[in-house]
Amino acid sequence: MELSTLNTEEKLHQDPTVETKLHFTDQWDMSSKDRYVYQYHHRKLPKLQEGQLSISGIKYLDIDGELLVEAFIRNTVPQALTIQEVNLIVLDENDQPVAKKRFSLDQLGERPPFSCTPWRFFFTANDRLSDAAVSDQWKILFELNTKSKEEVLDLEPDWEDSLTEEKKAHLEGLLEKLPKLGPKEVNICGVEIKFLDNQSLEATVLIRNGTSQEVNITQLPLTVDDASGEVVCQGQFKLAPLTIKPKSAKPWTFVYPANLVLNHNPDLSKWRIFVKEYNKEDI
Repeated sequence: MELSTLNTEEKLHQDPTVETKLHFTDQWDMSSKDRYVYQYHHRKLPKLQEGQLSISGIKYLDIDGELLVEAFIRNTVPQALTIQEVNLIVLDENDQPVAKKRFSLDQLGERPPFSCTPWRFFFTANDRLSDAAVSDQWKILFELNTKSKEEVLDLEPDWEDSLTEEKKAHLEGLLEKLPKLGPKEVNICGVEIKFLDNQSLEATVLIRNGTSQEVNITQLPLTVDDASGEVVCQGQFKLAPLTIKPKSAKPWTFVYPANLVLNHNPDLSKWRIFVKEYNKEDI
């Protein structure tokens, strides 16, 4: 849970850990009852080494797919710190990512030395990386960008302009969870699927390029099947072309007109989209 460790002089023959003092920010007007609750949780926290900034979860609420997380931000640096922005990730009991988001902490102001400040973090449904139920063994962590990404998100200009930061973070989170591609592998991963008002079917995917060369796609025969393995729709899409950079993944949306949809009542709780060559007589 450590975000960063500052260089401190080693203190021989002394307890290397320090305690923090509970601190309530003026930006959160809480009741006396809430203050007592936080005092109780604060007393149960383990000591930290001097020179750390950490986060410790207190409360987790799943409200119709949106998450409200309460946590302590703890500063054991011997001086006040200001945190402007930070990436936070919620993990389940198996250390699998549940949600991720970048937060602005300007409202918190300076974190006093050796302080512990409660704060609330709200994750929307778009910040979710998993819909699985979470036990009381969850964690919230600062996400460290200590290693370079081997596969990056590649957005077309129109996508760059239209996607919110939350949706971009959602796509990046999905990309991080996917298995690594081989050096000669190009594949397609489904992201979202839905029926439109005109009964056409819209599928958003990530087209991934694990090779060291650009891939230019001009035609793509795509089939969708549902949780039972039944074919929902299939069609061949012409592109102009679509360029996928090396070691990158590009999101794209394909719309199957209603006449190409073979099943208008599929089980889309689980679905798959894949490249499949077929004869025109099949559609």
